[in-house]
Amino acid sequence: MALLTKPLLTSALLPLSQMPAGWSTDNSSTSSGDKTFCDYRQPHKAQVQVFRTFQKGGGLTATVASVGLRQYASASDAAESFAAMEKALESCHKETYQGSVLKYSPMSVDKLGDSSLGVRIDSDGTTALQQFTLDGPTLINVGTGGLADAEADTAIKLLRDQVDRYEAAARQ
Repeated sequence: MALLTKPLLTSALLPLSQMPAGWSTDNSSTSSGDKTFCDYRQPHKAQVQVFRTFQKGGGLTATVASVGLRQYASASDAAESFAAMEKALESCHKETYQGSVLKYSPMSVDKLGDSSLGVRIDSDGTTALQQFTLDGPTLINVGTGGLADAEADTAIKLLRDQVDRYEAAARQ
C-alpha cells in the first residue's frame, strides 16, 4: 500500500457523517500518541499520526470513541512496531499512569488487515475497548469507552469502517 501524506491520512479518518446516530466531534481531546502500554519501547516511530475523537451522551452515560492512523516508513517498520506492542501486552497486565491504575486484558477482535489485536482497559470504574489493526505501513486503532458503557459492537463497526476508509485512500 502507498504511503499517504498527512492531509490524505486525515481525510481517511472516519468523519462524523459515518458515525452512528447521536455522536458529535470532541475537539477538546489532545493526545501526543507517545504513551505505550507499560512504556514498552517502540522499535520505530510513526512518520505520520492523525486521530479524531467523538463523544455521545453526558454525565455518567457519556461515551467516547476515538479513531487513529499511525503510518510508518514501511510495512516492515509497522509490522515490527505491532509485534512489539503485542509482545508487551503478553506480560503487561497492569500499570499506574497519571495516578490511575490501568488494568489490561486481552480482548477478541475481528481479524482485519494483516493482524489485529484487542485490549480491554479498566481504570477507576471506567472501561475502554481498544482495537488495533496492522494494514501495510499503517497501524489503525479504534477505541470506545465510558463509565456506564463500552459497547463492543460499536467498536467493531467503527474498526471495520475505519479499515475500509484507510484501504480506499491507500489504493488511490
